[in-house]
Amino acid sequence: MARVRSTLRLVTLMCVMLAGSGVVAGRLFWLQVLDSNRMSAMAAEQRLRTLTLPAQRGSILASDGTELAISMETQTVYASPREVRDPQAAAQALAPILAIDTGRLQSKLSGDSGFVYLARRQDPAVGDQVRALNLPGIGLLPEPKRFYPSGALAAQVLGFVGDENRGLAGLESAYDALLTGTPGKAVTERDPAGRIIPVGQSSVQDAVQGNDLVLTIDKQVQYEAENALARAMKTWNANGGTIIVMSPQTGDILAMANNPAFDPNDLRSSNAGSRRNRAVVDVLEPGSVSKIVTAAAALETGMTTPDEVMRVDDQLRIGSKVFSDSHPHPVQSLSFSQVIQSSSNVGTIMVAERLGKQSLHEYLERFGYGRKTGLNFPGESAGILPKPEKWWQTSLGTIAIGQGVAVTPLQMARAYATLANDGVEVAPKLVKATVDASGTRHPTKASRGRRVIQPQTAETLTEMLVGVTSLKGGTGSAAAIPGYRVAGKTGTAQKPRLGAAGYSGYMASFVGFAPAEDPKLVVAVVLDDPDPFLAGETAAIIFKEVMQFSLRRLGTRAIPGSVLQGSSLGASPAE
Repeated sequence: MARVRSTLRLVTLMCVMLAGSGVVAGRLFWLQVLDSNRMSAMAAEQRLRTLTLPAQRGSILASDGTELAISMETQTVYASPREVRDPQAAAQALAPILAIDTGRLQSKLSGDSGFVYLARRQDPAVGDQVRALNLPGIGLLPEPKRFYPSGALAAQVLGFVGDENRGLAGLESAYDALLTGTPGKAVTERDPAGRIIPVGQSSVQDAVQGNDLVLTIDKQVQYEAENALARAMKTWNANGGTIIVMSPQTGDILAMANNPAFDPNDLRSSNAGSRRNRAVVDVLEPGSVSKIVTAAAALETGMTTPDEVMRVDDQLRIGSKVFSDSHPHPVQSLSFSQVIQSSSNVGTIMVAERLGKQSLHEYLERFGYGRKTGLNFPGESAGILPKPEKWWQTSLGTIAIGQGVAVTPLQMARAYATLANDGVEVAPKLVKATVDASGTRHPTKASRGRRVIQPQTAETLTEMLVGVTSLKGGTGSAAAIPGYRVAGKTGTAQKPRLGAAGYSGYMASFVGFAPAEDPKLVVAVVLDDPDPFLAGETAAIIFKEVMQFSLRRLGTRAIPGSVLQGSSLGASPAE
């Protein structure tokens, strides 16, 4: 019996041992065969260290190739704390070079991680000093830093990048995917202590540089526009302003100036207001510069002609509202041309009443009100254009003279560019071409023109606008340029109160083009609450300065002779 029990125990023990061996063998088979890929990956993950190599961000260039935004090579200091032998001594050696508190550095160096940043995007000289210390566990990585050689020039157009070298505003943001490029990577094999294994796996995949952007911006015209705007701010104590210079045929924007300004190399000294591209983000009630739409609609539909004589009083009642010209005057006999040239509110509204709200709204839409320009700029506003069914009884009169609607300065410039381009709208653009990493240039596609009004209407209205600057009594005589025929319009509009009903302050603007017989450029000037507030005494003067410089820059010849014509409009009833 004892022998049987002994045999049973032996068999049981053997079964247990065989079962255990089977479990072990099964587990080994699972790990070494069935799950080998995952286990190999886990082992590799423990041994291999991968560092991302940032791609050099593409440059942004002016139209002549001048660099406006570039990436400079800097040195980023990092540590592998597991390899640092003496954190305290290393921190004391690095602190004066990196200008970082010793205690903070020592805390980073005392961790158990395999990688930690100590100081990013340092001057190459700093990197040389760190390298000379030859400290175990301390390394350097090349990392680009964005730099803007011209400082504040076109800053709101260019935008800026963040700490991770990604575009956060302006064209840096809009074209971030093209500018960023493709990061590379460096792989090294390390032992459990974090030390590089000399004969271990090692590979480097180079980063691919981002594309360059070639802008339509002319650096000299941009500089002149910004200087003129700065002078206007100082001379007339304006709160802000915008100047746009563009080609009506191509839509190329030669200048887009904003004030207040900022330097993207020193973001900490700026604020949100100074970084805003007012030309495409801000909206304003355009005032009398919008009368070209009412005039174009009336001429195109045959509701009036330039020579039709109208009896114009200084006041006109529509519903509960009385509309007035800016200065009291007796009843005048004015041609429709004179109504526009003297910027009569009453005369313009009289014509708008013939049009009706549906027709006026249709032409406002045609001229791009309530629609983005297609510039592809971050934060661009479409403006405000109420539907006709939502107009008040007085809206026809208000909207006919540029109140009750809102546009961006760029939308205003686009409307005048359409008129200057024989009635064909061309989308504005800031990017002329891109250049890829291989150096191949890719021009941006030309905008497909869209007819807004007939050529004859555009020609007729242009001649009417020439009178604004060339005839005595025209509201834009300060915009006249010797040797050139200038077509343009003043606008002095009240500013709606923010968060409350009513108005407070004024926006003064002048938009025009030259030479009127063969327009090369459109210039739009907007000043926020200048003193004096009349556009003819402020914005028109700045228009002249910028347009005159820009025409000369393009080599557009002047025609000898006087600008002002002898005939007179009499007293100017409105602005």
